[in-house]
Amino acid sequence: MLTFLSRVHATLGGSRITRRLLRVRWGRELARAWLRRAVLSGQLSRPDDITVLIGVRNRSDYRIVNALRSIRGQTYPAQLVRIVVVDYGSEPTSALLTREVCRQHGAEYVRVDDAAVWSRSRCLNVGIRRTGTKYLMTSDVDVVLSPQYLSDAVQALKISPLSVICSPMLDLPEESAEIFRRSADTGEELQLDHWKALCSPRFGAEFHPSLAVTHTALYQLIRGFDEYYEVWGVEDDDLMRRFRYLGLDPKTLDSGSFYLHQWHPKFEGVPEGEHAPQIRRNRAHFKENYSVLRNDSNWGHRGLVDRADHEPG
Repeated sequence: MLTFLSRVHATLGGSRITRRLLRVRWGRELARAWLRRAVLSGQLSRPDDITVLIGVRNRSDYRIVNALRSIRGQTYPAQLVRIVVVDYGSEPTSALLTREVCRQHGAEYVRVDDAAVWSRSRCLNVGIRRTGTKYLMTSDVDVVLSPQYLSDAVQALKISPLSVICSPMLDLPEESAEIFRRSADTGEELQLDHWKALCSPRFGAEFHPSLAVTHTALYQLIRGFDEYYEVWGVEDDDLMRRFRYLGLDPKTLDSGSFYLHQWHPKFEGVPEGEHAPQIRRNRAHFKENYSVLRNDSNWGHRGLVDRADHEPG
């Protein structure tokens, strides 16, 4: 099937015909049978370790502290949790601060220097390509997980291996920012259930694709995120759609676990907001491309210049 995907990708690129060929020629159940046999057969008996991957650029503030604290506060066995922070082109001062925060929370710090333009896709692909754990969560620098989140996500994948585990994005209100900032400074425990009650799912959706958990091998099979996307875009919607075409089922946790999205101004760092030319190009690209396989064989190689010598455990 991978040979077929490559051939269709090379021939048809992002056309709508790709989606039709995948469904007609292979069919959903045949695709899933191939994934079980060829991709996951050697994975299921492995230890259930997981990497939480976060991309960052000039965001060395209270948000990354709270994000990393929430990961280190998980009930899931600490020896099975690896955190990787990919710093994609931060200013030197911000990069130093981020590296120190990573050291304090047992996260591996990876820095990419030759990154003139922010691209969450290219940033996270650096980490995806390097990940060797059984499971992988792609997350964000401003996400705070409830304590059972990783345990519940892994359990859901053990029951349904050909799934992508998601949840609603619960946007915190602006008045939460000062409290979350103070918590990062003082170590004061955040009352996540209290704040959850004040949030509503973004767009009222059952889940949001910006945080996803599945087998690392499946991320790597489709060459990660589409590296076309820059500045701010729909790279997470694109990834989820490609996972669906591959034959995976998005599953929303129904265990009570959740995550909170720390407040920040919309389109932070993008003065033109949703009207920025690159954002319009991103949306057009999303509408025009339907292939499963993206990027060339050099995906995830973006001028890696530094790696912290701390190996989390």
